[in-house]
Parts: sequence; structure tokens; C-alpha cells
Amino acid sequence: MKQITKVRKSVCAMANQLRKAGYSLKEAFKKAWQRVKLSMTVRAAGVSFENRQERLAFLQQFKPEDLTVTLEREKENKFDSNAIQIVVHIKPIRRRTVIGYVPSKLARELSKVLDMGIQVKATLMQIIGGYGWKESLGALINIAV
Repeated sequence: MKQITKVRKSVCAMANQLRKAGYSLKEAFKKAWQRVKLSMTVRAAGVSFENRQERLAFLQQFKPEDLTVTLEREKENKFDSNAIQIVVHIKPIRRRTVIGYVPSKLARELSKVLDMGIQVKATLMQIIGGYGWKESLGALINIAV
């Protein structure tokens, strides 16, 4: 019973944000239900700032089962009040590192869900890029509500 209530709250919170972004009520609820039912794979934003390129390069040496991901709100972010950090926990060395952020359009909806205390699962799917000396690394994150 509690799970159904959380799902409904998540859908309503996302739909409200989509409605504010200009979607019709019907379109907003349809898109919100799709996002809750299915998982979403997104590219992490902000991976080229600070020393996140070095962090991503370091993470490449670990097996996927050695890494867990959490999404953490960063309300005091001066650029975006809806900012959600992507934090990777490295089990073998008991460390954690921020590798980027949830893209801002999705963060606008997802931040409301996180603020309601609803659990959101995240997984590091793959570290991408870095094929040439100029190309930067990136990360694909799977998010499920």
C-alpha cells in the first residue's frame, strides 16, 4: 500500500513540474507515468568541471559491482536550486565522489520527488568517451523511481 502511495505522489510531483514547463495536463501525467514506470538513462551533466574528468578516469578501473550510485539534493547550489548530485560510492576503498549532476530539465521534476522523501534508485551504466586526446569522459546513469 505504501509503495502505491509513493508512486502516485511521484507522478503528481513530476506532472506538476511538467505542467509548469508548458505541457498540457494530459501530456504531463502521461510523461510522468512513463518516467515512473520505466527507468531513464541519462548522461551526467557537469562532468567537465572541477576535477571530475580525473574522477571518471579513476572509476574506470573498478568493476560495476564495486560501485553504487546515490542521487543527493544540493539545495544550496547557486546555479540551480533543483540541483541533484550524482554521487558514486566506491566500496573497495570506502570512498565517495561526485561525478556530475542530473540534467537540469529532469532535475526540475526529480527534485520534487526527492524532497518528498521518495527513494530513487540510480546505477552507473557506463563511463563513455575519452576515445581521443581531446574527447572528454562522460557517464550514463540509469534512474528509476
